Formats: sequence, C-alpha cells, structure tokens
Amino acid sequence: MLPTFSIFIPVYRESDLLRPLLERLLNDPYKKKEIFVVIDEPTEKSLSVVKEFSDRVYFICNGERRGKASVLNELATKSHGEILLFLDSDCRIDEESKSFLQRIAEEIEDADIVEMKKKIIRDSFVARIVSYDYLSFNLTSLFFSHKLKRCLGLNGAAFAIRREAFDKLGGFRFVILEDVDLATRAFMKDLRYKFLKDVSISTKAPSSWKKWFEQRKRWGIGSALWLKEYLHDIVRIVKEHPGVLLPSLLMIFPSLPFFLFTVFVPDDLYIKGLYIFMLVLSTQTSLLLPPTAFTSTSIAFMKNLFFMIGSLGAYSAFFYIVARKIGFVFNPAEFIIFYVVYSPLWLLIIIASIVKVYAGIKNVDLNWKV
Repeated sequence: MLPTFSIFIPVYRESDLLRPLLERLLNDPYKKKEIFVVIDEPTEKSLSVVKEFSDRVYFICNGERRGKASVLNELATKSHGEILLFLDSDCRIDEESKSFLQRIAEEIEDADIVEMKKKIIRDSFVARIVSYDYLSFNLTSLFFSHKLKRCLGLNGAAFAIRREAFDKLGGFRFVILEDVDLATRAFMKDLRYKFLKDVSISTKAPSSWKKWFEQRKRWGIGSALWLKEYLHDIVRIVKEHPGVLLPSLLMIFPSLPFFLFTVFVPDDLYIKGLYIFMLVLSTQTSLLLPPTAFTSTSIAFMKNLFFMIGSLGAYSAFFYIVARKIGFVFNPAEFIIFYVVYSPLWLLIIIASIVKVYAGIKNVDLNWKV
C-alpha cells in the first residue's frame, strides 16, 4: 500500500514561487497526499493564493511571525501522512522530476530521511555565485550518503522524513539552524539518510549582497551555536570518520586550505624551499638567483600567490568534474570570483561568529524568529 504524504510549506509574508509550487504538487499523479501551507504576516498577494487554492490546500495564516520550527511542529501533529515532506516556499520542482512524490516514496523505503538535490535559480549575479556554494553543499551531502548513509546536516529547503523518525527525534528544536540540528540528532541516533542527486529542486538565492550577508550572518551564528552545543559529539565523529568529515570540510570551505597555509606554514620553511628551487634553476640558466634578492614582503606575497594559484587550479578542476556529474552549470570566471572573494568571506563570517559565541557576546541582531 502506498504511503500518504503530508506536505508542509512555511511562508513568511509572500513568495513568487508559491503558486507554481502548489500547482505542481496538486498536479502530481501521486494521489495520497495532503498539503499544509502556513503563512506568517500574509500580504495581499499571499491571500490571493489562499483564496485560489483553499478548496484543495489547508492554509493557516498568522498575524505575526511565529517561526518555522514552531509552526511545522504544530502542523505535523495535525497531519496524517506516514511521510512528512518539508518544502520552502521559494522552491521549484524541476521538470526532470516528473514523478516527484512517487520517486520519494520509492527511495524512502530503505531510509528514514531523504534529501533532494538543490539548485539555485541563476537569475542574478549573486545567484550565479551562490550556485557554487550549493554545489559544494550537494557534494558534501552526497559524499555522506554514499560513505555513511547518515549525514550531520541537511538543507531544509526540501527533504522528506518518516513520521516515526520525526517523532523519535521530537520534531524541530527552537534553534536558528533547525534543519542542521535535526540531521545531527538523526546522525547520532543512527537514522538512515539518503541523498537523491537525480531528483532536483531549484530555489531562490538572496536578491542582493546585502540580503546575502544578512542570511549568512544568521547562518554563521547558527553554525557557531550548533558547534558549541555538539562540539564533543563532533570531535568524536571526526575521530571515528576522519576520511569523511575532513574532506567534507574542505568541500564546503574551498578557501580553508589557503587560510591554513597562510596562518600555519612558516615563512622560513618556504624560503628554504625557494632557495633549493632557485639553486636548481641556476644550474639550468647559469645565473645565480638567490632568495635574498627578494624582500620579506615579496617572499610572503609569492608564497601566498603560488599556493592560491595551485589551490584554485585544483579546486576548479574538481568542481568542474563534479558539476558535470550532478548537472550543475560551471563557468570558470564565476568560479574564480567564488573562490577568491565569496568563499573567504563566508569563512570569515563563520570564524567571526564562532568568536562571538564563545566570547559570550549576546547583542547579535539576527532579525530572526526561532
């Protein structure tokens, strides 16, 4: 007997993609489904969608922002499905996923949590750069799924979970990164995880760099709080699975090797290597090229430049191959911006957030309801 889906879509104010998302779900040939949409602070545009679909979709409209975790937990208790499917309102089910619900029902037979591949709708310069971030997220989730059949974190924009697993975890907790927190608790309870690289969801990126920064500041604080809460568990998991955790960290933060190299590799070690290289070069050119010809500033600059070029080349080749395999767009110029500017900025936000959390700084304005 086919399981019933309970589908949950939280909305803050409004979403341009809510109407097509509901149409796609209602037109899906899978019959056993119920759809819940909860809208905090609805606009006139949202209310028009409510009016249009109210005979086929269960809507709840809140006059104030109650927060995602709160409303989803409440709706889960009112639903009847064996499979709970959570979708963000700014998602689009890609046309390649024609049997979307049927496919999820098949894949979750031997899993507790199923996550779909996330793409970014490349409709702006910001979105095109952010898409490489999502490429690394997808790759990391696929790596965990393949190696451990569990995952420490997930992107809550689109995933399904068995009701018994959701109940076992006690639902979402009231934290900033409620989806990552749910996945971490599922990992520690040995719940089975599966990543579907050929079932695709596209989602909107922040519309400007200002909004991107606000989002990442929130994610950064959420990540730091998550790290502080689960630090001992994460250290234990790293010791148990270093071949999965450490490569995943390098995939999520491509600028991390350059940062570690710059901070921890001493200049004198580099100078010795440069000296040996120039002696070898001198034997080929009959010209002595001692490293003393360089100032300390130029030596440090060349060290960092050479490592950055080498690291950029390696990451570019790696991301190009992965993008081809899982159906992502890869543009070398965009990737250079991602690697040189975007990734270091995101890493700095994370580091600054960790410092704030561990320093006990409480006055952090996140503009976020948990």
